[in-house]
Amino acid sequence: MLFWRLVLLGMLYLSLSFGQLRENNAQQRFARSVVNMDDMLNLEDDLVSNVEKLAEALARKAKTIKWGVFKMMKRRQEYKSSMEIFANPIDTFSLIRHMQSNWLMWLLYLETPVGQEELFFVDSRMPLLPKYFDFIDAAEGIRKMQATYQMFSSDIAKGLLDGVQYNSSLKPIDCLAIGLHLMNNSRWYAAEQWISASIEAYDQKSSQTDMELLRGPKLADLCRILGQVQMKQRNHEGALQAYQVALKLSPHDPEIYEEYRILEKRDLTLSDIEPIEQDKDNSHERLVLPPCCSGRCQVPRNLSNLYCVYNHVTSPFLQLAPIKTEILSIDPFVVLLHDMISQKESTLIRTSSKEHMLPSATTDPDASDDETQVDTYRTSKSVWYSSDFNDTTKKITERLGDATGLDMNSTEFYQVINYGLGGFFETHLDMLLSEKNRFNGTSDRIATTLFYLNEVRQGGGTYFPRLNLTVFPQPGSALFWYNLDTKGNDHMGSLHTGCPVIVGSKWVMSKWINDMGQEFTRPCVESSLSSNEVLSAERLII
Repeated sequence: MLFWRLVLLGMLYLSLSFGQLRENNAQQRFARSVVNMDDMLNLEDDLVSNVEKLAEALARKAKTIKWGVFKMMKRRQEYKSSMEIFANPIDTFSLIRHMQSNWLMWLLYLETPVGQEELFFVDSRMPLLPKYFDFIDAAEGIRKMQATYQMFSSDIAKGLLDGVQYNSSLKPIDCLAIGLHLMNNSRWYAAEQWISASIEAYDQKSSQTDMELLRGPKLADLCRILGQVQMKQRNHEGALQAYQVALKLSPHDPEIYEEYRILEKRDLTLSDIEPIEQDKDNSHERLVLPPCCSGRCQVPRNLSNLYCVYNHVTSPFLQLAPIKTEILSIDPFVVLLHDMISQKESTLIRTSSKEHMLPSATTDPDASDDETQVDTYRTSKSVWYSSDFNDTTKKITERLGDATGLDMNSTEFYQVINYGLGGFFETHLDMLLSEKNRFNGTSDRIATTLFYLNEVRQGGGTYFPRLNLTVFPQPGSALFWYNLDTKGNDHMGSLHTGCPVIVGSKWVMSKWINDMGQEFTRPCVESSLSSNEVLSAERLII
């Protein structure tokens, strides 16, 4: 079952349209790509300017009210200082008229709403703001990045990311939000780390922002939540200590006091055999978040017979312009093709794709319908382009055919992908078909090419767990590997992971090559060492 789940993770949307194709999902999913971050900042600029207008309107009204109060206080003082108060009929009439008329005017003025236009503007922009599922995406991105690279919550909160210190930090309310999300999913150990990080960040901050003053959290509330999480893990002593600190900070809070009393009684009567509430999905998380994405794994890898070479054998054109090829693995055949895309081409692809990208979706080609869905195991946005979409894609396709020796007429569309906050793709296989359907005349993905369109500051490597191989993005290069062995069967060595991005924006472009149509360029042979029988890039193997 695990094998086929990994296969399904690699299944992508296959229905194609003219020129380009986008996944059928209208949700923005802000955390799944960085392409919309500037749009969100621009939106906040508009909202801030609008709130500033509202503040100015309120200030004008407040100024008018203060002016009216000053005038009425001055009149009152004049009346009091008069020796013949109200002896003059003019003063009497003026006071009666003022009390009868002016205060009606003041009532109407005070009741008149201020800033309705500005409030309507804010309300009209609310649909454009991130939704709750965007927060879930962001929190899970942080958590998966943390678990993959084995980072402490307190380090992340301070801006220390996998050994690199950045001039950024999380506020107490940010850490609390992640902790509450993990609590909602019964992930108590991880939640405790983030609540503790929130308390630590609270102690270290010099001042609170206005929004923090409006929303909190208060330090007493953080200690109370920490106690609740510790009780879920049967840490009675730690929970009591957390509640004692909370009571010291807020001695008159009846809820904290009542919970503390209940906790005291429970601690005295609690049975030792009471079951501990277990964290959910721990085993799953350990499976899909590999430990070697940092490239620092200590497992030895066989480096014999691996080398770099100028490829001039898979195409006559390469006799004039050979391609720098770095052989990373022989079985399965994995190579890194250097200088496959120029900086100008990469920039063109990224800029032209930005306005059309939607959350990456997956589908099962064996299913009866074409319905796609956005899942948690693939956090990115993407768009599809045909090989002949423009001159750039045509040139890249021709270049890839020269470099691999495979027939580019039997390929899928290009998929341009951008990864966002902690963006990753769980461990999966790219082939689509089950063993029983592979040799019935249906095409499958014999090979994958992953073009790296930019540099990623930290993280974002492509990891092959069966090979202990981590390849980090190198701008302009293309990672090529076979998903099927030399006999057309699944090659489990092609199992791979799109490691979480830590810092930066990861842009890649995928190209899947189908087996049907490659019968003469890559026929079935006994092993990858039978290089004299193939016309594809495996001829480079010495």
